[in-house]
Amino acid sequence: MDNRTIAAISTPLGPGGIGIIRISGPEAFVILKKLFVFKRKKSAQKNDSDRSFSSHRVYYGYLHEAHSDTVIDEVLVFFMKAPNSYTREDVVEIQSHSGYIVLERIMGAILDAGADLAKPGEFTQRAFLNGRIDLTQAEAVIDLINAPCEIAAKNAVKQASGGIKDKIETLLHLVNELYGKCEAVIEFAESDNLSIEETLLEIRQGIFDTLLVQVRHLIQAQKSSAIFYDGVLMTIAGVPNVGKSSLLNQLVEKETAIVSEMPGTTRDVIREYLSIKGIPITLCDTAGLHETQDPVECIGIDKARDHIDRAELLLFVVEANRELNDFENQFITDNAAKRIIVVVNKVDIAVPAALEKINKHIDGFISAAVSAKTGLGIADLKELIFNGLVKDQMQQQLPTATPNLRQRKILECIEQMIFSDIENARTQSEPELMADLLGRIRKELEKITGSTNGEDLYDFIFSQFCVGK
Repeated sequence: MDNRTIAAISTPLGPGGIGIIRISGPEAFVILKKLFVFKRKKSAQKNDSDRSFSSHRVYYGYLHEAHSDTVIDEVLVFFMKAPNSYTREDVVEIQSHSGYIVLERIMGAILDAGADLAKPGEFTQRAFLNGRIDLTQAEAVIDLINAPCEIAAKNAVKQASGGIKDKIETLLHLVNELYGKCEAVIEFAESDNLSIEETLLEIRQGIFDTLLVQVRHLIQAQKSSAIFYDGVLMTIAGVPNVGKSSLLNQLVEKETAIVSEMPGTTRDVIREYLSIKGIPITLCDTAGLHETQDPVECIGIDKARDHIDRAELLLFVVEANRELNDFENQFITDNAAKRIIVVVNKVDIAVPAALEKINKHIDGFISAAVSAKTGLGIADLKELIFNGLVKDQMQQQLPTATPNLRQRKILECIEQMIFSDIENARTQSEPELMADLLGRIRKELEKITGSTNGEDLYDFIFSQFCVGK
């Protein structure tokens, strides 16, 4: 175990009300006593021996430089004695005023007093290595930090509280139980008191009817919840001057794209980010689709087509004050298999006869009537996006924690192992084959919780954390 005492700034550098520095390790309390002076003893020596620190109490005073009496800042300090701390080591947290200079001066004093600078994620890694949390809970910390929406954050909290850990431990218990039955068949095959065929049937049912079903459920849960982490790529497309940029501005509720009556104003892809009821969306405004010889416009149109092909959701914008042209009619037909919403814009100046023909042509497609100029219908469009495309996934994910992508890949490996190996066990009726399969499944499940030694894996996971966490 690493016996270094580590320290790091745990809040973003820059002006702010509070900056936090964290120290963890066997010398954390010693360093605190070297640098801290109680408020009422401002003129006293830094090793103010007539005052003691109690664990999990807050103390008010001054922090000094390591080798002088120069005051750096007025601070609050917390001492948390092992094992009742985040890392299960002695931990000190210092709350000072925030600012690049003051935090750097405090960090300098702490390092001069004997601490080492923490590596990214080292505090959480120590919490894991010291047994306070398992690997799923450690990963949940970074998922919470990086959560792009409220749903993802809630799921990360459930996982940090042991949601996935409990599910994997349930699977491990089942695997161990089935493995024990295999061993019993192998060990007592000649015993009259053991029904071999009946026991083998129980093992197969346990693998297929319980283990495989629960593994598949977790795999599907991750696939469904991925939308809350990765979001949806949504592209706005249409011919020039139909109001694509105005629609982007209305959806993100700020003036991002340049709006002009001149066709072809947008020549490059403009990206913005928004959230609709907790669903993170990357929204792309693209160049107007039309025939042109202008080399710059051609580049923009090529990019637009690329984003149309990659979009998980396509908003195709047409105008309510004219009939669809041949290109628009063909585009809608050609993209019927995509997730597409036809946005009929400019309803504030709609021509009834033209609008009637548009509605007839797009009958059977999801559509919305809006005015990107006035905002009319934008709320309904957002509701349509949510209800039509992501509401079902959200309802599935609210009740329980779900695996992350790394964990899903392991579960998919287990699913494949079952299908590739169980047929041999089924045809040959050999309990040794099933015992071997269950043993390998157990090792894969232990990779999820971190029960097996995997230093390279641990280093990779914790390197994704920020310094100070």
